[in-house]
Amino acid sequence: MKKCIFYTYAYNAEKTIARAIESVIAQTDQNWVWYLLDNASTDGTGEIIKQYASKDSRIIALRNKQNHVHEKGHSWTEIIENYDESDYFCFLDADDEYKTNFLTNMGRFISNHNLDVAACGHDFIDETTKDLIAVRRLGQNLILDTPEMFNTYFTHYHQFMRTVWCKLYKVSVLRRFNFSRIPSLHYGADTLFTIENFRNASRVGILADSLHKYYMNPHSSSHQLDASRITCDRILDDTARAFLIEKCGAISLQNEQFLHVVYYNGIYDTIGVILKETLTQYAKLQSLYDVLTHKKTKELFQQIAFPDEELDLLRTPVTNWLVGQKKYQAFNSAEMTVEILMAIYPHLSQFIKKETLKYLLLEIPDMIPYVLRKDYNSMIERFQSWYKTRNVDDPSLTEMEIMAYLAVNKPDDQLLLLFLDIKKKRPLSSKKLNIDSLIANLLTKYPLLQNISGDLVAIFSNTVCWIMKGDLNRAFDEFISTSQNTEIPNAEAYILLGQNLSAALKNL
Repeated sequence: MKKCIFYTYAYNAEKTIARAIESVIAQTDQNWVWYLLDNASTDGTGEIIKQYASKDSRIIALRNKQNHVHEKGHSWTEIIENYDESDYFCFLDADDEYKTNFLTNMGRFISNHNLDVAACGHDFIDETTKDLIAVRRLGQNLILDTPEMFNTYFTHYHQFMRTVWCKLYKVSVLRRFNFSRIPSLHYGADTLFTIENFRNASRVGILADSLHKYYMNPHSSSHQLDASRITCDRILDDTARAFLIEKCGAISLQNEQFLHVVYYNGIYDTIGVILKETLTQYAKLQSLYDVLTHKKTKELFQQIAFPDEELDLLRTPVTNWLVGQKKYQAFNSAEMTVEILMAIYPHLSQFIKKETLKYLLLEIPDMIPYVLRKDYNSMIERFQSWYKTRNVDDPSLTEMEIMAYLAVNKPDDQLLLLFLDIKKKRPLSSKKLNIDSLIANLLTKYPLLQNISGDLVAIFSNTVCWIMKGDLNRAFDEFISTSQNTEIPNAEAYILLGQNLSAALKNL
């Protein structure tokens, strides 16, 4: 390998920049030059860079007057124009470091396999405690040089396309960089950059060694909400798909499923940031709505083969926050909340109408967790307590109550009592849901109850229920008891019921 060109952006990094600089100075391969860019820091970062540059001519101190606004000649695209196409370019964050054998081992790897881009693993370090958290690396070296290799091993090397650092890029590859394919992002920009270079490389290698230390800081930009964070997961998904189609010709089923997982993990992180961010309730709701009702997210929850307990890692905190909001009407947000819930719980559309779910949000919010968990028994209990204190006749609520009874296979006698209660107390629901027809269909299962009208069933409900339970003696006793004090509207049907019941008892 020829010369390595290091490049670092540093903004207010006075506490960590020396660590990064010392790691490069200590490299066992000393054939490097380093452009250290002070991005308009307001602390001592610039002075530290100047001090090191004064002692080592390979360190070139640069400074921007404004953060992220490059002075002429300070961008990486301009810097590589001064170097040969066979040289290599390497990024290093101002709070990270390379292990001393990084250049030596990576250079040997590149030379042995004639690589355009080489990547290696890295250690995750807790910035506060300096403890090792985890190591990301492959079990063996991986060389990607054909469409088949890029396709087959996508799930292995994708993790190494997420960051710009930990890699050496051949200058000739960087010069083919197509900025028109790269949307403007802050969070996710590293991944877009690396994917573009993997696309332009003929030979990519992943070295099965960890040669970089990545210091994890809870205050980093990845834990903050910016203007592009909401859309970044979609853009990254689109870019990865375009990469596979161009590089491999198609997206295999394995890679399709893997991309679903990547997208899910991405929105999981984004949702976590949104929920922790200091925003108004309405602004937070809008952000959740943008992420969770997007077409990609809806398709994900409809298609993904994740177990419910894993999906609940995302759904539960979202649902808890949504149900915990008490100002649906004031913020005019109930409809957005309904759309979110329908998106992340696809089964709801088969069980409850949007208007009904909205009603529950506004009037019975404690019912929502039961609905989402399909806890039908708890739903039934809540409905029973609700109707004891409210004179409400809403057909959609009534329909959901009936569906809950059916879902738990309530005995026919209990279902009948529900129908009769609806017929008596909820005339609108009774008419719209055709309760009389439901009662008639239920009775067809029992020969003794053929041709019994709904009105007669209402009068002799105890008798009918005992017939459904199979206790004909109790049914006959209830029939006689009720007959003594009741005016019978349909004598013919009444007589037929009595005759059929008597005949059935004689045959026992």
